[in-house]
Amino acid sequence: MKGKSAQRKTARSAAHKSPARKRKSARGRPPTEEVAARAERLLDVATEVFLDKGFKGASMSEIAQRAGASKQTLYARYPSKAALFAALVERKASHLFEAIGPLGEGRSLRDTLVHCGSEMLDLILSKDARGVHRVVIAECAEFPELGELFWDRGPGRTRAMLANYLRAQQKLGNIECGDPEQAVEIFMGLLLSGVSLRASLGLPPFFVKTPAQRKAWATVAADTFLASMQPRP
Repeated sequence: MKGKSAQRKTARSAAHKSPARKRKSARGRPPTEEVAARAERLLDVATEVFLDKGFKGASMSEIAQRAGASKQTLYARYPSKAALFAALVERKASHLFEAIGPLGEGRSLRDTLVHCGSEMLDLILSKDARGVHRVVIAECAEFPELGELFWDRGPGRTRAMLANYLRAQQKLGNIECGDPEQAVEIFMGLLLSGVSLRASLGLPPFFVKTPAQRKAWATVAADTFLASMQPRP
C-alpha cells in the first residue's frame, strides 16, 4: 500500500510541475507580434534620436535607454550605429514600396507613373524623411558611408524598381525611352528637383502641400515625360 501511495504522490507532483515548465517556456519566447512591436519601437526611437542629435551626436546607449532595451539587445540586432541608421532608411523605403504596390498591376503606364510619383512626393515631404535627408546631407562628408547606405537603401532602390518597369514597358512597345536608368533620372528630375531641394533646406513646398496637389504635380511630370518618349510609328 505504501508503494502505491508513494507512486500516486509522485504522479501528482509531476502533474503539477509539468504546466509550470510549459508556462515558463511560453514566457521565455515573446509572441511574434510583440517582437515585431519592439523592433518598430526601437526604430521609432532611433529615428527620434538621430533627428535630434544627428548621426555623430547620437549614441547607441541613449537609443537603447530611450527604447527601454539593453545595449546587448540593440547590438545583437544592429552591430553598429551605421547599421541601425541603414535599417531606419530601409524601413522608410519599404513603406514606400508597400504603398506603391506591384508596378503596373491594374494600371496603365501613365497611371503607374502618376501613382508612383504621388507616393514618392508623400514620402519625401514627410517630416521624418526630410529630417533623415538633412542628417545625411549634413554629415556625409565626415561619414561617407552614410551617403552610400542612404542611396542604396532608399533612392537607389526606388530608381532600380522604376528602371526595371520602364525596361519591361519598352519591350512591350509602350514607350521608347532608350536607357531605362537615364529615363528614370529624367522622370525624377521633372518630379522632384525643386520639391526635393526645398525639403532639404527645410522650406515649405510651393504647390504640393496637399495630396490632391501632389497628385496633380505627379500627373504633370508623367505627361511631360511620356510626351517626349512616345514610340515611333
